[in-house]
Amino acid sequence: MIDTLIDLATEAGIVIREIYESGRFNTFIKSDNSPVTTADKKANQIILAALNQKFPNIPAISEEAENRALEKESFFIIDPLDGTKGFINKTNNFTVNIALIKNQKPEIGVIYSPISGELFYTSKNLESFKYNFLKKSEKIKLSCQLSVKDKLTLITSENSFIGRESRIFNENFKHDVLKIGSSIKFCKLAEGIADIYPRLGRTMEWDTAAGHAILKYAGGSLIDLQTKKELTYGKKSYENGSFIALRDPKDIEKIDWHKLL
Repeated sequence: MIDTLIDLATEAGIVIREIYESGRFNTFIKSDNSPVTTADKKANQIILAALNQKFPNIPAISEEAENRALEKESFFIIDPLDGTKGFINKTNNFTVNIALIKNQKPEIGVIYSPISGELFYTSKNLESFKYNFLKKSEKIKLSCQLSVKDKLTLITSENSFIGRESRIFNENFKHDVLKIGSSIKFCKLAEGIADIYPRLGRTMEWDTAAGHAILKYAGGSLIDLQTKKELTYGKKSYENGSFIALRDPKDIEKIDWHKLL
């Protein structure tokens, strides 16, 4: 299955890149006031059509489809173009995300960056790897625990690092800040380049599932700040609450839960 999901992510990524470089795409505003482009829709069609053909017994949930409540223990969850604002603003920071959920936990994850060619994925042996699809580089096994640094690096979106996240971490310990859009943030944790990714507020399950799997199998963790347990999937409306992703689960000791909630 993982080979099929990798093929779909890269195929969708090739189409996204072609549209991106041509500059010929339309942008629409969805009911939640978020943007969607021609590239989002085309990638969505490619992925969903293939999943329906190859795995007809496993339902698929996608950001760009009419989603419904599921009672299945297994389902795919897809963000065909994560980082649409980055796509529109020409930042190069956007990805294709595909994950398989089993019993509310992410079992398989694939993230592909169409511009850099970076491909992150999990294996059937519960490991995570990085490979450059465009350069055909040698694959690298990811291990969060290999990183040893004097100062922690927080990773966040390309927007300003403000609000409760900034106040909490500035008070508690010295840190650097790395700003990157899209689900690549989880991959930078898995690589050991960043240490902590705090996200206070609403996200959707298709924003986190693939990155969660890759981070988890590299040795990191993704914690729901409400339950203080691993984030789960298949929730009502597929909405996540606030969470914190960690390269090293031991860094949880540095978190002041009362200030986060």
